[in-house]
Amino acid sequence: MNKPSYLFILNPNSGTSIGKNAAEVKQTIEAFTQKNGAEAKILFTEERAHATTLVKENLDLQPWNAIVAVGGDGTVNEIAQPLVSTQQPIGIIPLGSGNGLARHLGIPLTLEASLKRLFENKIITIDSAQINDIPFFCTAGMGFDAYVGHLFGQQNQRGLATYINVSFQSYWSYKPQKFRLNGVETNAFSLSFANAGQFGNNAWVAPQASLQDGLLDVCTIKPFPKWYGTSLAYQLFTKQMKASRYIDYQHMTEAVVETEVPPMIHYDGEPFQLNTTRIEVKIKPQSLRVIV
Repeated sequence: MNKPSYLFILNPNSGTSIGKNAAEVKQTIEAFTQKNGAEAKILFTEERAHATTLVKENLDLQPWNAIVAVGGDGTVNEIAQPLVSTQQPIGIIPLGSGNGLARHLGIPLTLEASLKRLFENKIITIDSAQINDIPFFCTAGMGFDAYVGHLFGQQNQRGLATYINVSFQSYWSYKPQKFRLNGVETNAFSLSFANAGQFGNNAWVAPQASLQDGLLDVCTIKPFPKWYGTSLAYQLFTKQMKASRYIDYQHMTEAVVETEVPPMIHYDGEPFQLNTTRIEVKIKPQSLRVIV
């Protein structure tokens, strides 16, 4: 009888320490896989989008029990993209900076505990989404969050402390932008499309969001006085964000956003500069199998 087979794709640049410990992580995965009577193939990414290429090259080589993302939300995104609308499950070993999808799914954040969960092989099917045909699985959006994501991506150090520092410095100079959401004009500090409930690091932009309801939670944060920023941050990190004078929520299966200039967006934490002023966002219900 053939042993269960797992393809692990490891991003050595994810998180705050994984790059320094990639060899140790590899050894732990190999030992854990052997202990569970399975076989592991472990590949390392070398650049952005390389994980997607590795999945496509290896997907049909043999029947995999899971193709496993070892890294953060960006790594999960790259690996999940070719798996949308297939029967191939994705596993997640969350060793990134934010780990938003893993946190929402309740996947443990340590290497050993997440490996143990992986081999329990409980599979659910979740929704995915697209922003201008770019798949995302956690959150996407534009405005302040995309601006910070762009600046964060330029830092030498990763992790929550760096993210908070970049956010704080950006907060005082950032100006709200004009958006037209489904034909309705609005000024907004940020505009977020949440499939999962959080950006990562337990920053819950849409605490009520479900990965299995076939809907996106659209959060518009309207311009607010500077003093309100402290309250907003508190709500975000205590899972208490809700509709208020400055925060608006809507549920949508699709949306069209029009902007004055091509915006910077983010998808699953990855910043990306669009070259169009028309942004189409839509949900793809029940389209990705995930081991939780």
